[in-house]
Amino acid sequence: MYRLAGLITSALPLLSTALALPLEVRDAPVFNITSLSATFPYPGVYGKPSVDSFVSVAVTYPDVSTTTEPIISTTCRVDWPAGTDPGPTAWTTCANSALQFRLPTDGWTGTTNFRVEFWDEVNPDGTGLDVSHILTSDPGNSSDPNAYMFCLQMGKFNPLTCTLTGPMGQSARTVVMSATEESARPN
Repeated sequence: MYRLAGLITSALPLLSTALALPLEVRDAPVFNITSLSATFPYPGVYGKPSVDSFVSVAVTYPDVSTTTEPIISTTCRVDWPAGTDPGPTAWTTCANSALQFRLPTDGWTGTTNFRVEFWDEVNPDGTGLDVSHILTSDPGNSSDPNAYMFCLQMGKFNPLTCTLTGPMGQSARTVVMSATEESARPN
């Protein structure tokens, strides 16, 4: 009887450690930017310095509110009227209103180098998934891991257009991003 009590007493600290371990490892939810199109002013003698500008992205992400985690597809877009310099934006609702999108100040360098950020609020207490990635047009540096965009000003008096189609528009690209769980949407 005393041996059994001693055995149980010595096993209790191990039991609490065993119960604290996760039962399974959960992969971070993955968001994919499947396409991007953007138009920006192009300064200079042959450019178009005033143009209606925009950034539009198509994104897929898992619906973590269900156990089967189906994939949701939506588009997100921000616009600047002609005469307005494109720049960082506030949170904007995507076509699927569960997802929000912005171009944050801390990632904006210019029209060919900016950060995109997405927020998916998954619980009524405000917790959700945050994901972001820098997108750069860097045609001279094929080893740049952020060089996803291909930007080109085509002909005289046209704006700068950007896509995710790789060098010279030859290959479709996808931006894969791992989300992190956050207690509130970033400001």
